[in-house]
Amino acid sequence: MFSLTAAPLQSRVLSTPIFQTKPQPESETFMGTILKDGENFVLSDSVTKTKYTLDNPKKAGPYEGKTVKVTGTLDTSGNLIHVETIQAVV
Repeated sequence: MFSLTAAPLQSRVLSTPIFQTKPQPESETFMGTILKDGENFVLSDSVTKTKYTLDNPKKAGPYEGKTVKVTGTLDTSGNLIHVETIQAVV
């Protein structure tokens, strides 16, 4: 008599790469005065002596020369703030 025996099955889980996304930068708040610098507007922080380029001239323009609070994300490679909101500080 012949007996049929099956070889044990080995299960193998194939790992599929999980797409890793870069974490979204956190919004930060910056204080300073908006100044015109050539074609761009910058936020000049007198406390840290730092100037940040603002990426939205339409939002920044009305606040030229005023002290403001800017909320946005900072791109440290170019000291550029991606503007979310601008509020005048009184």
